[in-house]
Amino acid sequence: MKSKMTFFILLKSLLIFAIVTVLVVTENTPTANFNHAFYLLIAEQIHPTLTAIATWIGSLTHWYSYAPVIVLLLILRHTRMKAGLPIGIVLGVSAILGPLVLKNIFAIDRPTINQLINPGGFGYPSGHSMNAAVFFTACAIVVLRYSKNKALKIGFTALAVVCILLVGLSRIYLGVHTVTDVIGGYSAGIAVICTGLLIERRISRKTAESL
Repeated sequence: MKSKMTFFILLKSLLIFAIVTVLVVTENTPTANFNHAFYLLIAEQIHPTLTAIATWIGSLTHWYSYAPVIVLLLILRHTRMKAGLPIGIVLGVSAILGPLVLKNIFAIDRPTINQLINPGGFGYPSGHSMNAAVFFTACAIVVLRYSKNKALKIGFTALAVVCILLVGLSRIYLGVHTVTDVIGGYSAGIAVICTGLLIERRISRKTAESL
């Protein structure tokens, strides 16, 4: 992905985040009605088995799920600089920016209509959705960048998209986030990824010029 395209996606992600944030903070009635209607559609499918699956899907973006992957990539010499370090950095930024910064700045309560779990903390933006967008997109970028297997590139990219969407849907299903929470998390996560790519390219350019 070229720098201009990356910058365009960054601006678009920030714009989406800004729009969604305004709608959430101002408690826009049509938006609230849409969130409620969307949840009611999902709530019709509530079942103990689906609840267990949704809870497991949400755990994919916990530190104990992706930390072993990052540690392994850091240990292996050939993947340390190409994958382990960049993925670790953007995930670290996401883990701090989402739960510790953005959530506390906006201080938007979670939906309370029917929480199937009790995660605690504020709701907007969805930290799980943000981490999912960062982690799976970063992994897909690494595969697209370094793999020579076309089938693997297509398959892994499709898998990454599915995982990102499933994480967002699982949080809505569990009643701990709204659609706007998830969209806010996705857009913030993509913004983190694009910023990381632009910084990486700038560093690479400066390094090449100094040699």
